[in-house]
Amino acid sequence: MSTPAEPFAATGRCLCGDVSWGVAGRLPRVGFCHCSLCRKASGTGSNAVLSVRPEHFVWLSGEDKVRGYALASGWSTSFCGRCGCPAPLLGGEGRWFVPAGSLDGQPDLKVSGHIFVADKPAWAVIGDDSPQFPAWPPQG
Repeated sequence: MSTPAEPFAATGRCLCGDVSWGVAGRLPRVGFCHCSLCRKASGTGSNAVLSVRPEHFVWLSGEDKVRGYALASGWSTSFCGRCGCPAPLLGGEGRWFVPAGSLDGQPDLKVSGHIFVADKPAWAVIGDDSPQFPAWPPQG
């Protein structure tokens, strides 16, 4: 466990508290993915994450308690092995995908946009005016 040079802008944890983390620096915007896989992993109409640079992310406890699930396609998810709460995941781009809903308190977050909107269920409503992309990466 390493500690960033600057204080945490936010901390987060799972439901049972076994797994916790901190994010330093200015918080990135929240991205929403509406693909069927992210919907299944989150149990909602989208998956909301912050894409955090590795030098701004720190495990505070329970990194060894995080479990993962991956498909042959490369898509993966991670979660607390005890309570099942979504946990940060190191993405293929070398950035941490931090579940926005698991952050402590009410950090001042802005939305960057929505991807895979073509897969969004009719009952899920997008309530902001941020960019929407039918797929990812954007086509055309």
